[in-house]
Amino acid sequence: MQKILVTTDFSIHSKAGMRFAIQLAAQKKVELVFFHCFQALIPTTVFRERIEKSLENQGDTFLKKLKKLVEGVYKSVNITPGNYRTVVIDDLNPGVMILDYAEKNSFSFICMSTRGAGQLRKIMGTNTSNIILKSAVPVLAIPHTYRIHPIKKILYASDLENLDQQMQVISPLAESLGAKVDLANFFNQVSMKLDAGTLSEMWQKKYPELDNVIMQQLDTTSGFAAQLDVLSKKLKPDMVVFFRNVNKTWFDKVFSVSRSETFSFISKVPMLVYRKSS
Repeated sequence: MQKILVTTDFSIHSKAGMRFAIQLAAQKKVELVFFHCFQALIPTTVFRERIEKSLENQGDTFLKKLKKLVEGVYKSVNITPGNYRTVVIDDLNPGVMILDYAEKNSFSFICMSTRGAGQLRKIMGTNTSNIILKSAVPVLAIPHTYRIHPIKKILYASDLENLDQQMQVISPLAESLGAKVDLANFFNQVSMKLDAGTLSEMWQKKYPELDNVIMQQLDTTSGFAAQLDVLSKKLKPDMVVFFRNVNKTWFDKVFSVSRSETFSFISKVPMLVYRKSS
C-alpha cells in the first residue's frame, strides 16, 4: 500500500495539506502518516534520567496534540477516518528530518501546505520549496486556501522529454483517483510545428486517462507562469503535475524565485512535483 507523509507544524495553514491528504485517501487506497517535528527543550540538569524523562514527556505532549488535531480535521471535513497513524520526532532541523524520514521509510509522497498566495516567489521561498528541490520522494504542495473536493482533473505540464515514462507514472495515479489528465506543453522554437491532434490520438490509445493535449507556443513576453495561469483558469484542474530535473533546467528556471510572474490561479491549486529520472 502507498504511504503519504503529511507534515504539520500545528498552524492553521498546515491544515490545508491535511485536508488534501484526507480527501486523496478517500479516493485512493493509501496510508496517511501525520508527522510533526519538534525541537525539545533540554532541562538544566546533569542527571541523564531526568533529561530522558523530560524528552519523553515532551514527545508525549506533542503526540497527544497531534492526535487531537488530526481528529479535529477529520471531523471538520466530515470524512470517516481511514488507515492513518501519528508520528512526532525531536530534531533541530524539521526540513532535513522530513526528507530523511520520508526516504528511509519508503513513502510514496510528502504532503505539505504552502503559505504563498498570489506571487510565485511567496511559495518558492518557503520550506516547502526547499523540500521540493531536494526531495527524491514526490511532493504534494497544497495552498493554504485549499478546501476539499474530489480530484477529477489533473493538468500535466510537460516539456515532452520522457513523456512515455512520465505518463506511466501519471496514468495509474489518475486511474486510481477516477480522474482525467490534460497535457500542456509550451514550446519556444518558432519553427517547431507540433500537431496536438495527432499526439492526442496516439497517446489516448495507450493512456485512456489522457483527455486533452494542448500545444502552445511560449509567449516570451508574458512568460511561462502567466501563460500556464491563463490555461489553468480555462481548464480548472484539481491538481497540477510537474517533473523536475535534478539539474538547473526546465522546472528550476520556470520556478526561479527571481521571476516576477504571478500564479494567481496556480497558487490556489495543489501541485504534485516528481523528480525526473535520469
